[in-house]
Amino acid sequence: DCSGFTMSIFKKYGVSLPHHAASQAKMGTKISLKEALPGDLVFYAKDGAINHVGIYIGGGQVLHASSPKTGIKISNVGYREPAAVRRFLK
Repeated sequence: DCSGFTMSIFKKYGVSLPHHAASQAKMGTKISLKEALPGDLVFYAKDGAINHVGIYIGGGQVLHASSPKTGIKISNVGYREPAAVRRFLK
């Protein structure tokens, strides 16, 4: 799932994240999408609740665990309305 994907990637860089996108969205440093750099997390919500997360890779794109059927994929950051962006890596 999406938060498990981000959790495992960030663990390799010494960052401990919980296995829940909404919990991850409460951590790190809040930034705007305009400030996003590769490695920042972009969160998406449904009905006001965070339910998805991807890793910003630059060029207006995110890497994310889309679904069990499509797996890990690259999408335009605006494929859904971003709800929050957080920075964890300096």
